[in-house]
Amino acid sequence: MKRYSGYHLVLGGLLMALALVFPVIFHAVGLGSSFLPMFYPILVAGFLIAIPTALVVGIISPLVSALLTGMPPFYPPIVFIMMIEGFVLILIPGVLYRGWKINAWVTVLVTMAADRLVLLLSAAAISRLMDLPPLLLSTAAVLKGIPGVVIILIGVPPLIKKMESVLHTAGILIKEDPETETNEDDN
Repeated sequence: MKRYSGYHLVLGGLLMALALVFPVIFHAVGLGSSFLPMFYPILVAGFLIAIPTALVVGIISPLVSALLTGMPPFYPPIVFIMMIEGFVLILIPGVLYRGWKINAWVTVLVTMAADRLVLLLSAAAISRLMDLPPLLLSTAAVLKGIPGVVIILIGVPPLIKKMESVLHTAGILIKEDPETETNEDDN
């Protein structure tokens, strides 16, 4: 049985706070949603904290932000698309990186490709419901986020490695060793 320390809750709370603050800062300086400001802390949560706690960060952050700031909007229902994206941004790194021990670079690439696919399909479905041209709007939504995707692909993997190193050095994050887990279960 895996044991999680309180750092998952503390780091989850910090990352959720950043997910709420980053969009406000980005919009205040005119960078807007093209740079995907909420995605950075949500994606980091998927890499560094337990999946149940990280899912709360990924799914609830867009909703809380929408309620507090109006971003992302409820109409058109971007907030609900971002809640689905938050799920993807948490689940894929949780499974690939933490579970299967896949390289951080590969995990970020797969995660962002899956996220863009989810956005494309969600935007197309919502466009149809609103009697708008689905191909045009869904493609525009995906293309608009390219600057943010590029920054995430370049910046998040080294950030994850650095954060893991700092947390490990501080004794907060303990590298999982399969032999140690087996020995603990035998006792």
